[in-house]
Amino acid sequence: MRSGQSSGSGGIDWHAPIRPAAPVPYVRRNRFERHTSGAGLAVERPLVTERLHARLSAEDVIKIKQAIAHEPLLAASYVAAPDERVRLQMTLAYGIWLGQAGVVSKTGLPIPQPPEDVHMMAHGPLAAAGGLYEADMVACALASSGGEMNDVRHALDFGCSSGRVVRVLKAAYPDIAWQACDPNAPAIAWASQHLPGIEFFMSEDEPPLPLIDASLDLVYAISIWSHFAPDLGLAWFDEMRRILRPGGCLVCTTHGLTSVAYYAEHEQRTLEQSQEIADALFRRGCWYAPEFGEEGDWGVVNPEWGTSFISPEWLLAQLCPRWRVLEFAPGRNQDNQDVYVLQRV
Repeated sequence: MRSGQSSGSGGIDWHAPIRPAAPVPYVRRNRFERHTSGAGLAVERPLVTERLHARLSAEDVIKIKQAIAHEPLLAASYVAAPDERVRLQMTLAYGIWLGQAGVVSKTGLPIPQPPEDVHMMAHGPLAAAGGLYEADMVACALASSGGEMNDVRHALDFGCSSGRVVRVLKAAYPDIAWQACDPNAPAIAWASQHLPGIEFFMSEDEPPLPLIDASLDLVYAISIWSHFAPDLGLAWFDEMRRILRPGGCLVCTTHGLTSVAYYAEHEQRTLEQSQEIADALFRRGCWYAPEFGEEGDWGVVNPEWGTSFISPEWLLAQLCPRWRVLEFAPGRNQDNQDVYVLQRV
């Protein structure tokens, strides 16, 4: 991405406190605490994984398990799976990794994997089936808010990289017209060549997208608003509202207070910086830094594409009443990012 312009939001002062709401008191236990009390989505099932796994016969599953048993490292991770959800995901992923023909022919999951020099969030056996975890999260978020994937006709993966998630959703719901975009040219080129049935296209640094007004039922964006500078992020929210039909939904994730705790606990940010971010969230609702530098993020260079943290109070103050918040699940994405379901009013 290249440098974007202001969203035209009237010259918002990002250093001013949110008004009229007062900051919420920050009570610390072990300096930083997770803000996930009651977190999660109302529907917490691997809906997409279950849908794909159900296409396999009992004989298919037995063959996959037998193949896994001959691979000591895969077998150890399979046995150590924390729950049945993860084990179902492993069955699909390892089945593709080990060349079990039934997995591909019956589920529709594609085989090709991007090379190391093409952006993809994960490689290796667990990633062989694509982003099953994220696809489940999107479907669960929609179901939690009263929607159904089967009711979606046109959908967009906004910030798709090389198609890790949309390839799974396309396999699970082939009747949906899937589109996907990203500013990373090599990733889009690879996906366009290797993942048929999905319309991939390049997105620019700033709106608009080459899409018709009110043409989509669903947009999802995983770890995209966790990178936009505030003005640019608001401009893209406006663009999502333009391309969604009235009543259509945007499922997106952001860094919030749970992310502050996550990065501090995993020593990915210093306690001093974590405190700085937490204080910024309570005082003005957002924190941003252009942390990718001159080299950018896999060649995507833009001072407004870095690392962003936002509070739900700030987000609601900026978006409502043009958007309706149907679901908010703090830390739902990998015990880190917050998940929102926003409905276009």
